[in-house]
Amino acid sequence: MPDKHPLFAKILIAITEDWFALSHFRPLIAKLRQLATEVVVVTNSSGRMAEIEALGVRTIAFDYSRSSMHPLRESVRIVRLARILRAEKPDVAHLIAMKPIVLGGIAAGFARTPCTVLHLTGLGFLAISPTRRARLARSVALTVMRRVMVRSRSWLIVENPEDLDFVQGGGVGPGGGVTVLGGAGIDPDAFPALNTPQLVPPVAAFVGRMIRPKGVDVLMAAADLLKARNVPHAIELYGHSDDGNPEAIPSCVLEDWSDGGRTRWMGHTSDIAGVWRRAGIFVLPARSREGMPRAMLEAASCARPLVVTDVPGCRYFVRDGVEGLIVPPGDAPALADALEKLIRDPALRQKLGNAARTRVLEGYTIAHVEAALEKTYRALASIR
Repeated sequence: MPDKHPLFAKILIAITEDWFALSHFRPLIAKLRQLATEVVVVTNSSGRMAEIEALGVRTIAFDYSRSSMHPLRESVRIVRLARILRAEKPDVAHLIAMKPIVLGGIAAGFARTPCTVLHLTGLGFLAISPTRRARLARSVALTVMRRVMVRSRSWLIVENPEDLDFVQGGGVGPGGGVTVLGGAGIDPDAFPALNTPQLVPPVAAFVGRMIRPKGVDVLMAAADLLKARNVPHAIELYGHSDDGNPEAIPSCVLEDWSDGGRTRWMGHTSDIAGVWRRAGIFVLPARSREGMPRAMLEAASCARPLVVTDVPGCRYFVRDGVEGLIVPPGDAPALADALEKLIRDPALRQKLGNAARTRVLEGYTIAHVEAALEKTYRALASIR
């Protein structure tokens, strides 16, 4: 229930998908419920709006069309979102991820929404891709963010310092302030430290969307190298093909990769802790920037060693040789080397896994995230 004397009358959360809100932002929604009399979530419906409403908030269906960049269609969406903001009259528009930040940042200006929070969950190919499409999207996004952050009652939330450096290098000022938030927050009781699985060979698991930026194809190339070296191994992929993403790996390709033996595509699962009762190694071979990958934090909380690439977000949490092993992005031989090292050394797996659990407990739990959010919103409320 909200506090007896909440900081704000109404907070509106704009987020791309209902499933994304449920998988990553339950702690945020719960905390904002304490800080406002009413919370409204504006998101695309995949049939899970009732689950969001069960958290004590109201929902409004809105299609952000994540893959679209058509100027006319985006203008129509901005107008529709501005109408929602005018009708709802929130004190704060909390915009999560890039598409809501761009559309909502413009719409909030039209609607004269008093406070705006820009919540970056990673930059991905937007930050590094040299394509004309990406350069245009990058320019538009940074321009919108600059204009939002010149408003006195604005705030920027990022999940790692490198994303902050990137947007500030693009001219995005601090506005009201900045918070570096350690991801979405992990419940260490829901993801407890687990005993080392006894499966031989140990399972290396990838958990996430089946998209090229996550480097799933690089993992498959590394698996081929392990097979050629006669290294016993087992790879399991957990997640769905994200049809709304232009970089999605088609289901038919994922099925071809599954050989029924060493490599298996398991599809979506809601029992993530169950994955880590079975799997002994976490792997995320991301090609591009991450924010603070929730799947990585969940595996770390379960005391699993982490194999990640040297990209923002991953390298902010994982210290090479401490919580896991870091390899260059896109480098299948290096990834195969790291996996082989952990496969052959159970003592190292346990050592790195224990350190990963400790790191989560030191700054990445729900309690840490909720405290940072409350501090942020109290600071935002104090700006006049």
